[in-house]
Amino acid sequence: MQEPVKIISDTLVQQYITVEDVIEQVENTWKWYGEGKVIMPSKITLDMNSLGVHGWFNSMPSYIQETDLAGLKFVGGFIDNRAIGLPFIRAKVFLCDPRTGSMKALMGGDWISQFRTGAQPAIACKYLASSTDVVTIIGAGAQAYAALECMRRVLSLKEVRICDIFPEARKNFIAKFPDVSFAMKDCGSIEEACRGSDVIITLTTADAPLVHDGWVDEGALVLTMGSYTETDEELVLHCDRLLTDHIGQTLHRGNLCEMAKKGLVTEDSFSATLPEVIAGLKQGRTGPKERIVCQLVGMGAPDAAVAALVLKHIEESGAAVPEIDLS
Repeated sequence: MQEPVKIISDTLVQQYITVEDVIEQVENTWKWYGEGKVIMPSKITLDMNSLGVHGWFNSMPSYIQETDLAGLKFVGGFIDNRAIGLPFIRAKVFLCDPRTGSMKALMGGDWISQFRTGAQPAIACKYLASSTDVVTIIGAGAQAYAALECMRRVLSLKEVRICDIFPEARKNFIAKFPDVSFAMKDCGSIEEACRGSDVIITLTTADAPLVHDGWVDEGALVLTMGSYTETDEELVLHCDRLLTDHIGQTLHRGNLCEMAKKGLVTEDSFSATLPEVIAGLKQGRTGPKERIVCQLVGMGAPDAAVAALVLKHIEESGAAVPEIDLS
């Protein structure tokens, strides 16, 4: 019996799905997860730095009832890639029949991962922000670009402040958005960028308290999306509500990891998860003056759901794509 597997390149992915599709599918997947229609364990991280390899992989399996596919996102970060012209984040997505184990597709996941990441703050702001007039983005890489591309599609923005340790990166980032209807501001100072901002988003590879408690205004939303520490502990301890996308993952990776190790943040510290809020099971923001911190450490299920949508569109189109037989 043959086992044909579709090989879908990153370029082909972009031909069969739009940014709007990704935003909708990520929100759908979070809702499905909140409703108990997704099985997804915490990601497993393979960090190779201790043996001199400057990179890591995350293995992120899931089963999504609504797509009826099992998927695995295999993604990593590779610090030396910048020197050879490759993206820092590299990803692949595997899709399988959940009943037979037969692989359906192997898909390039770089674009999916980038725009799934970008969709997250756009969706989170819909449910948690009191205002999105002034948005601060700390980090000017590919994921920050995707975040603003997604946010401009679904939110009302008046001013976007861009922070990065490299002035050239800030300049290049702003140049990618020449015709937007909102102001773009180059900020060399994180404190300057944070003060008076409605939403603060950290998208960096830093492992340092970039955002401090005293810089965050009443009513602001802080979204941390990096893999390591990005705020000071006081901001987390003094916020009115603490949320995340996935509690299990949050306690061992990302901005809250070190606080969890110290016992300063536990499972009971969270007011809700964002999937619970989207599913209507718990409240997100309960008042305009609340300062909310939400860690979006990243779930594999939305990537698998987006990949499943790509596969569906390809199959419905009848397009011929490369296949291999794994039998």
